[in-house]
Amino acid sequence: MTMSMKFSTVERRTLAVLINNLSIFGSQLIAHSGIDFSSRALHHLTAVYKAQPELIKRLDLLAREQKDESPSRLIEDLALVPSDMAQLSLLVRRCLLVSAFLGHCLAQPTAEDIADGEPTSPMTQVH
Repeated sequence: MTMSMKFSTVERRTLAVLINNLSIFGSQLIAHSGIDFSSRALHHLTAVYKAQPELIKRLDLLAREQKDESPSRLIEDLALVPSDMAQLSLLVRRCLLVSAFLGHCLAQPTAEDIADGEPTSPMTQVH
């Protein structure tokens, strides 16, 4: 059964928050520029994880359908400090993959777009 990728305005804002904080966390792992940004990003991700369990669960199901990385598993794993470069690289890769998946979700037409009959141009068409 294919789940709907239509998201409300509030859900779309939450997706943007997840993308932003996953990107910050991953970039801070690469840059090694201190833990302040990454700890704040982890705090925001954990807050969304706890405040929006139904949305996170839905995103996990959508990710599983598309054979993508689970957002919830990544958020849970971010608290673990990588012990070597291989683990660090894998964590950065996972941040990038989940951000790309969430960006794909965010780029989908809204219910209003569909109702308005707005055509999708090749420039704005997702996949």
